[in-house]
Amino acid sequence: MTSKKTIEKSKLIQLLSTFSSLEWKRFGRFVQSPYHNSNQQLIDLYTILKKAFPFEVLKELEQERIYKKVYGQEKFKLSKFQNLCSDLYELAGDFIIDVHLDKEKRKKKKLLIDALSERNYELFKRENNKLVKEIETQRYFFDEDDFLLLYQLNNKLYHHIARDKFNVNQLELNDTWKNLNAFYDVTKTQLEAENRNKQNILTIIKKSEDTDYNQLKKLFQLATKLHTTKQTDLYFQLKKETLDNWNQLKRKDKTDLLVHLLNFSFINELIQKEFGHKEALNLYKLGIKDKLFVIDGKMRDIEFFNISMIGFKYESEEWVTNFIEVHKHYLPEKIRIFLVPLAYAYSAIFKNDYEQVINILKDINPSNNLVYLDKIKTLLIRAYFEAVIKENEAYRNPLHYEINSLKKMMERNEKLSSTKIESTNNFLTLTKKLLNLYDDKSIELKKNHSFEILLSQTNPLLLRQWLTEMFLVIKNATS
Repeated sequence: MTSKKTIEKSKLIQLLSTFSSLEWKRFGRFVQSPYHNSNQQLIDLYTILKKAFPFEVLKELEQERIYKKVYGQEKFKLSKFQNLCSDLYELAGDFIIDVHLDKEKRKKKKLLIDALSERNYELFKRENNKLVKEIETQRYFFDEDDFLLLYQLNNKLYHHIARDKFNVNQLELNDTWKNLNAFYDVTKTQLEAENRNKQNILTIIKKSEDTDYNQLKKLFQLATKLHTTKQTDLYFQLKKETLDNWNQLKRKDKTDLLVHLLNFSFINELIQKEFGHKEALNLYKLGIKDKLFVIDGKMRDIEFFNISMIGFKYESEEWVTNFIEVHKHYLPEKIRIFLVPLAYAYSAIFKNDYEQVINILKDINPSNNLVYLDKIKTLLIRAYFEAVIKENEAYRNPLHYEINSLKKMMERNEKLSSTKIESTNNFLTLTKKLLNLYDDKSIELKKNHSFEILLSQTNPLLLRQWLTEMFLVIKNATS
């Protein structure tokens, strides 16, 4: 009996195999857009192949099986099926051209900015800032080209001949270097992942036929592919195979693979929201069990903070409290004095205990640590706001004080990224508007609708979900 024919080696499958999870979603919108396609069978074929991705089960790629799903009981016609696949291939080609044209548009904008810089400083500055904002608020993953372009734009803006009479501001100089450093970091990370496979592991494999080395090679090849393609399916494959071989892995290899998985879980929480923080917590638990996060008696504050924050959201309070008390001694003293209380404040905010948040944080001030100072002020604003809308007017003045204080902090600290500053300022603006809605007890439907539109369209925006929740509380209380 001959095996049924598949489209495994077709040019369509070869092209679609290169798509990341995010590109699959974008391609889906592209296929369903009447502007690009009016053929329902192509939409059906896209849906079938997306479910079959990453095309490892040949049964799912059988020609007649796919044909039946698209055309029902109609007799199989090879020419018709081939034409359908060819049409989807052409559509996929149009899609990747569209993706690449986005980058070409940026090149054209960069050329315009270069030309304007020699003709009119104000026009140059406006177009330059517009492109910087476009890059920093994009919905897709940053790559090395983005960071390099940001460096070039900022560098040209800060050191333009028409500005500051040739004086160089050291803070602005540092700001331009941040994006250049990011460019090198992203490029270096990619090269390190490749070299890990090509040099270190492959060199060992040449010296030994031990299957353990071959398995290690496979794991890091998966990690490299996950890093470059951002495909969710690869994440779960890498996680499974890492756990299957966990007891045979060396400490450093465990840590490296765990970092790949953790990075992707945070990216997923931010962009795709398929699993994110819950996955990260399980990975952190694995690292805690093997003591991977404590090296030479020290623990990084980022791991301590992430585990505490996510833990209070998804785990029992007893589990997180035990983690904090055991691991806080591994933190440097100057960080421990404010990071431990901040962790417990997140526990209170998840329990909606705003008074406890206020009591914990009101006297904490991590000087010269903008990242955590920002988190503390944001939590206080949330706590004071929730107290006010529960008719505790004593907290209204502290609320206004923290809003103004955080706004000044955004204005005065040039070390923060422009996206961070804008998203925080948008949060402060909408929080004040939300407070005005609360004060207007006879709230009108028109005002409700206007705020909802503003909330949905404001981008970038910090704590959009919390603002939405507070709006619903106020709306329900006045309806």
